[in-house]
Amino acid sequence: MRGLALCSCGPTGRVTKSATLLKQMVEYNIFDFVFCFSGVSTIDSMVVPALSRFLENVFVYDMKPWEALERSFGEDRHALEASPVVLCFSGRRYTGDSYERVVESRMLAYSSFADSRPWGLDMFCCENCGGPSQNIKFNACGRKSYGNKWLQTKMKYYCRQCKVSKQAIPAPDWVNSCRSDNMYRVWYNWPLTNEQLASIGVRY
Repeated sequence: MRGLALCSCGPTGRVTKSATLLKQMVEYNIFDFVFCFSGVSTIDSMVVPALSRFLENVFVYDMKPWEALERSFGEDRHALEASPVVLCFSGRRYTGDSYERVVESRMLAYSSFADSRPWGLDMFCCENCGGPSQNIKFNACGRKSYGNKWLQTKMKYYCRQCKVSKQAIPAPDWVNSCRSDNMYRVWYNWPLTNEQLASIGVRY
């Protein structure tokens, strides 16, 4: 198993071009996985324990990279609140008479309406004015769901920038919940497509 863990943050995993280049390192079979942080900043004391567990899971306990990530950062709320993480990794897919190597790139994030990260999407924008999530107040709308159905909880928001509110917004169908015992942990393929960005109000 060949892996690269980058301890940088921000644009390294956030900017589309950079994220694409990281994925290419795995696609070109240079590494089996590439890991990086994608938050604005990282606090060593909060993320290093989870990072150590992730690498231990891969290289000592022989877990697949994605399972290792779910069992490290996915189980450490404080680390994931400090910064979402991006993992590009390879796997094998059975095609009928043989296996082929496939590469995926995912972001693992913590969902929090109170912290302006609905479904882990801190890039969420107001549909009306394009205002950033920091200018929006998010809340659950209607009946709340729990357990492995927590992602079915709908959302409402009020934009402080343009004074517009919107209700009963479901989670995008491309947002996935992690293992059922890890509520509020989500993942989605990364980087997002233009259509996906448009569906959360991002103007490009």
